[in-house]
Amino acid sequence: MTSQRICVIGLWHQGIVGAACLADFGYSVVAVDRDLQRINVLKQGKAPLYEPGLDELIQRGLSGGRLSFATDVAGAVQGTNHVWLMFDTPVNERDESDLTEIFATVEEIAPKLESDATLCVTAQVPVGTCDAIGDLIRLRRPRLKFSLAYIPENLRLGQAIERFKNPPLPVIGSDDVATLNRLEQLLGPFNAKWERVGLRTAEMAKHALNGFLGISITFANELGNLCDEVGADGHRLAEVLRLEPRIGPKAMLFPGLGFSGGTLARDLHTLRTLGDRHDVETPMLDGAWNSNQSQNDLVVRRLRKMFGNSLSGRHIAVLGLTYKPETSTLRRSAALEVIEGLVRAGATVSASDPRADRAEVKACTAFSFVENPYEAVKEADALVLMTPWKQYKDLDFEDIKARMKRPVVFDTANMWSAGDLVQRGFEYLDIGRGRRTEKAK
Repeated sequence: MTSQRICVIGLWHQGIVGAACLADFGYSVVAVDRDLQRINVLKQGKAPLYEPGLDELIQRGLSGGRLSFATDVAGAVQGTNHVWLMFDTPVNERDESDLTEIFATVEEIAPKLESDATLCVTAQVPVGTCDAIGDLIRLRRPRLKFSLAYIPENLRLGQAIERFKNPPLPVIGSDDVATLNRLEQLLGPFNAKWERVGLRTAEMAKHALNGFLGISITFANELGNLCDEVGADGHRLAEVLRLEPRIGPKAMLFPGLGFSGGTLARDLHTLRTLGDRHDVETPMLDGAWNSNQSQNDLVVRRLRKMFGNSLSGRHIAVLGLTYKPETSTLRRSAALEVIEGLVRAGATVSASDPRADRAEVKACTAFSFVENPYEAVKEADALVLMTPWKQYKDLDFEDIKARMKRPVVFDTANMWSAGDLVQRGFEYLDIGRGRRTEKAK
């Protein structure tokens, strides 16, 4: 197994997890990125973002001599059987994929690719991108024998290592049977039975998966909003619907805020763009997009209603800034979107988070950051829970109430007990439980 040498290019969440896991399988892995500071941190056995178990996995690969890090992208592909492009593809504010770095990297490595090397793309890219990558390599080196494959990445922050080693969507895409054979042999250590599809079908699979999840979340949120108005419990409704075999026990049907992070939005946008390009109407996708865009405004709308239709001069405390629990990144976090809406409405915001990357926090100017959640709620007119960290489950609400100007809690994650907080004298809001606003009697 160790005779196989793998080069992983692009080291953020996906690439670092992938490189560390492949090394843990026993392969010789060189992982490269142009960011020297990031590489220096990785060489010390530390990931630049938090993911449970990742530091230990990196350190095991380094100490075993199976994992190394470098900044020379072109040099790293020399003598390599397999090259994996594992960029976390950036998106702009319109949720459009930015492929600049991917194509620039292909331009850079094309002169150094070994004959018969396999280039495997796991970056999230629009359908047709792999064909464009192949055309670019052939333009630079017409006589080079190489193969292309696409594997839809399906990691989740906080669960990435487990999902990489046990992929829930085990799909290999290539238009060449020999490439599929070679990759399936390489992927033998994975706990999965791999499905073989064509290159474009594999690319489309990622769009389809995230589009379906996005529509499911949007459906659940709209149901939850209706449940709040008619007094039905959207969370019990979700539990009941999951009993139906045609829906299933893992369906994403629990009401809440809109999806964030750029991943689902990117693929919804990609599918809608494909519809525009090929003159195919996509009214369901368009509706899901528009509904999700407005769902995170729910926090401002409901707080405005509570405070007499204005948040001007109000102080709002926000607990939880990261995209989700068990990660440190703020990139495309719903909390930041909600905070921006609160500030536009005239409120001032203080915030706290136990693991948020402090460098990313410093780059944010819309709120004041404090380490201690109890300090964040001082003189606050309302407390909004955004990221349901387990550290927040058992807060001292008597202390919190004593510090607040007005004991209003908006539990967007539905983590706390409404009955308990109302009994303690809080005015309590949540999403989809059919409760509207509960006030202390």
